[in-house]
Amino acid sequence: MDKGERYLKQEFLSSTPPPPAIRNAMAKAVERKQKGLPVFDFSSGNVGNLPLNSALFSRVEIKINNSLPVELKILAKGLKEGLLSSYYPRPRGLAYSPTGGTNPIKDFVVRYFREVHGVPLSDADINKVIVTAGGQQAMTASLRSLRPGVDVLLSRWEYAPIPGILRDHNLNEVRIEANEDLSINLDDLEKKAGKSSVVYISMPNNPTGYFSPEDLSTIAEIMLANDGGVIWDAPYLFTVLKITSSSAKFDNAFLLQKLTELKKITKKYYHSMCILSSLSKTCLIAGLRFGFATASEQWVENMNAIIGRENLSSPTPSFIIGAEILRRFLENPINHRWLCRILANRLTILMEEIPDRLMLPGNGMFSALYVLLRTNEEATKFADKLIKNYGIVTVSGNQFYGGPVNAVRLSLVSVPWSEGDAEWVQSVRTLKKALA
Repeated sequence: MDKGERYLKQEFLSSTPPPPAIRNAMAKAVERKQKGLPVFDFSSGNVGNLPLNSALFSRVEIKINNSLPVELKILAKGLKEGLLSSYYPRPRGLAYSPTGGTNPIKDFVVRYFREVHGVPLSDADINKVIVTAGGQQAMTASLRSLRPGVDVLLSRWEYAPIPGILRDHNLNEVRIEANEDLSINLDDLEKKAGKSSVVYISMPNNPTGYFSPEDLSTIAEIMLANDGGVIWDAPYLFTVLKITSSSAKFDNAFLLQKLTELKKITKKYYHSMCILSSLSKTCLIAGLRFGFATASEQWVENMNAIIGRENLSSPTPSFIIGAEILRRFLENPINHRWLCRILANRLTILMEEIPDRLMLPGNGMFSALYVLLRTNEEATKFADKLIKNYGIVTVSGNQFYGGPVNAVRLSLVSVPWSEGDAEWVQSVRTLKKALA
């Protein structure tokens, strides 16, 4: 029995509920329309369809700023085409759109996971991908797809909302200890991983920025030995930086090398994985709410049923615009380079101004939009004092750590960018004075 056959069972998943009747009917209507077949639709209260053949705007013109960096120009072109497709010449963005995404949108998602992650999906494998209203919805649905009572293993430092989702769905939270260099204690993971358990891992990690393809491979192998699964949350995949004791640097060749390493891991273990991603970090579209995931057919159908019960429709304009941006990213994947240069510069400024306070990964790599700051007292008290006395807003590390800890999370991207990044420099120096 090969690894793929072993994972056809996936006993950690709950039984797939029947799809909501309205969602099922709407999906069939959309599918017939896409095939050019006649449709006489009595399926839903899709009132946005009524003006679909009416031109609401006689003219819409959007001009792109030619002075933009090439990476932002690609984003602007995607936004332009997506906005026009949503509302002009027909207002498609006013109508319901199937949860999980239409087949043309899922075609791009299949291509993304095949080309970026190395998942061996064929063009026909659209039932193994799902499009969601942001990466957060994909994450929540993937966890809620598990059978109640399953053990879900989390690193000591992990994305803050996870424990609450586990409690609400009667899943068991099992924390894995972290090492001094912010890595996962793999011996502790191996000891605590039980049969048909599941590990959730953001890799690169939010909030620590820790990134290690080698650790991901070992984690997948441990879960394989226990007939378990891996939920791999990977929205920061394109923000990998090199770090030294005093600076951070973006090296695109180094990033591509790490992506190649990850593809080999995915090809070996994808049967046991639910991989979550989005373009929100890579293409600077966090507010657009456009995420996606790939997993086994049952896992994806569980997610689809969960989302379909709670949202009759996907966010139509977000999906139309998101698909256009995704298409352009696949054609020319360079959007992240502008972001990574800013991240490296901002992290370097922090390392120069407050080097003794930063908690950085010990393996020479950093990847995420956040960095941990060591505090001299419990995190929530410290964060409250910063905002009350200085107007400095940070996030307590307690929820990420799963208990009280002396660290807060700093975002590297909340401050808008402008030429010279003077506002960021001022923010960091204000923080430095407050710490002193």
